[in-house]
Amino acid sequence: MSRLFGTVFPINALPAARLVREGIDALSHSAAVKLEAVRRYYERLDADLLFCFSDIVIQAEAMGAAIAFGGDTMPAVRRPASRPEPAPADAQPRMRVNAGVIAGLTRLFPGRPVAAMVYGPFTVAGQAAGEQQLLRAVVEKPAEVHALLAKTLVGAGDYADLLLSAGGSLLWISDPLASLLPPKLFTEFSGDYLARLIAGRGVESALHICGDTTGIVRAMVDTGVDGISFDQCMDLTTIEDAVPETVAIIGNLDPVEILELASPDQVAEETVDLSTVMGVKTNFCLSSGCAPPPSVPLANLARFIEAGRRTLAAIQPFREELAEAAANVHDGRRQETAEGVMRLLAGGIDPMLLLHAGLMRAIRKGSARYEARFCHLPEILLMVDAFYDGYRLLRPHLGPGDQAGPQLALGTVKGDIHEIGKDLVKILVETGGVRVLDLGVDVEPERFLAAHLEGIPLIGLSAFNTSSRRQVAKVVDLFRQKGCEAVILAGGAAMNRQVAVDLGCQGYARDAVAAVKLVRTWLGRR
Repeated sequence: MSRLFGTVFPINALPAARLVREGIDALSHSAAVKLEAVRRYYERLDADLLFCFSDIVIQAEAMGAAIAFGGDTMPAVRRPASRPEPAPADAQPRMRVNAGVIAGLTRLFPGRPVAAMVYGPFTVAGQAAGEQQLLRAVVEKPAEVHALLAKTLVGAGDYADLLLSAGGSLLWISDPLASLLPPKLFTEFSGDYLARLIAGRGVESALHICGDTTGIVRAMVDTGVDGISFDQCMDLTTIEDAVPETVAIIGNLDPVEILELASPDQVAEETVDLSTVMGVKTNFCLSSGCAPPPSVPLANLARFIEAGRRTLAAIQPFREELAEAAANVHDGRRQETAEGVMRLLAGGIDPMLLLHAGLMRAIRKGSARYEARFCHLPEILLMVDAFYDGYRLLRPHLGPGDQAGPQLALGTVKGDIHEIGKDLVKILVETGGVRVLDLGVDVEPERFLAAHLEGIPLIGLSAFNTSSRRQVAKVVDLFRQKGCEAVILAGGAAMNRQVAVDLGCQGYARDAVAAVKLVRTWLGRR
């Protein structure tokens, strides 16, 4: 079993730059300064995998590219190499700096694995020769691209060996430019070279490629890597079945919107949510979707690690049974779902954990796969049937909730009779302690208005058909005409964030889980 399974860590160590007086330029050229920064970082952050502060251009620099350095900016290519050629890693001052930092980390934090982080041959080729030129050349001059990739592979392998010999215990490869290749060209220009970089080095390996890699997951697995790190834009439930249980699924909290910009409490909430959904997978590894930028608050990273570890620990004793419960719902097995719920309750599981890591996990996976066109409406309907059978048994164990009056009036707009999404929103919102007035389907605008005039502050509109957008607009217009200041939230297959804004809604939720967060946010503002 991979040592990655069950671990918790953010990628790279860029926030360490803020822990020393020296700027990033000095940090990039001095092993002593960089090690001090990273030491302070990991003394405050109990991560399961340690990284040396690393930049994307270091290998291109060794190939002959001119690099620009700044005190508060990451190194960047100033001028591509005129004739890219690999140079020995141990002759490159900045590569020796990183090797020294890795050696220092293994000494300062004995027993904790340290990543030897290198960039994939295709990304290095783009940095060394120019990204747009390289991307054009894969079509127009493929032979020249392969000649360059042969050189960047040599350089990447030499650098990897230097870092591993210094004490790195896991080969971490980032190949972000490969996400811009057409999927049919990925293996030829990236995957085959990654496989050669990984092979024969005698350590575990992990691969990160930025962006939506849904179309190349199988090809990434075929490189022989031991773990795949997925970008924050991806829903891990849509790709988990394509990743063998022997390969770690690594990811994927948003490093900017969540880790950098959210409050510590919001970070914890998002971390718990991701860990709850994915923690039933034995090969899951909780991490960031990409490297957190230098400006990320350390308090947020600390909450991320603490909340993640706590949630995964709560799931661990029930992991196999929760995974089975989720699979039963996902596959529409109603009797097995009911039996599993009763068995887990008898075993003492937290009912809320069973709801979210078991029953709702299945619905969220089904919703994500439906959106990705991996499954179809008949399957969704069977999932919902199984979900309700389990939920009816679970509901009495979830507590009475808030006994105040309804705070959300929810309905599907006039002319639309779809109720699945609306019903799931109602269930999740109510399990969070918020009472909901369910107006049903085919709801006239005047009924939403009447609910608000009775004192309900939030109005939730579900719209499945494209034609239903006009009904959303009618509801908004009616409220404006009457001078009402209700908060109107919208969701459903016919909606997206921009449409909701254009129609005058105050909020949009893409699914039932997002709707719960949206409702909490608006109630908190009140």
